[in-house]
Amino acid sequence: MERKKIAIVGTGLIGGSLAIQLHEKKLSSRLIGVDTSEENAKKAIELELVDEILPLDKAVQQADVLVLAVPVDAMLSILPGILDKIENQIVVDLGSTKSQLIEKIKSHPRRGRYVATHPMWGTEYSGPQAAVRGAYEKKAVIICNQEESDADAVEWVKHMYKKIGMHLLEMEAGAHDLHAAYVSHISHITSLL
Repeated sequence: MERKKIAIVGTGLIGGSLAIQLHEKKLSSRLIGVDTSEENAKKAIELELVDEILPLDKAVQQADVLVLAVPVDAMLSILPGILDKIENQIVVDLGSTKSQLIEKIKSHPRRGRYVATHPMWGTEYSGPQAAVRGAYEKKAVIICNQEESDADAVEWVKHMYKKIGMHLLEMEAGAHDLHAAYVSHISHITSLL
């Protein structure tokens, strides 16, 4: 598969760590960073996580793939607008919950260009300086409601995740959210015992 121009919206821990692997595995021909924090944007360039920083609208115009690595509440507000502006680009999110996002854009004419995913990885740290080399290797990624996405978009997203060393799982969004909630709260529950 050909290398693509990839925009990472959110250049912190999750987006920055993915950027490292997109460079290393030669999945990107150019990496565009988008960040509302000027400090994070500067740091992402300084650490060479991305090749350039652009405003979201310009990144949407220039990228073949848009990776949303911001908190889910921010995704809820920007995803419909991104889908409004794309033609044939692929939009993939790395958020921890899926049902609200999928519900919000279910009747959007470009719904098929969006692939809902959740790489099962993270740390308590944040910001571009927390980005970790090899972070996604040998970890699971859950792809939700893939039958609602266009086949070519799903194929490229699966190719990306396999190339960076992830195990692919498929799940319905509601089931995913329930399982993710259990997993994220299990340490809190066990600490009370």
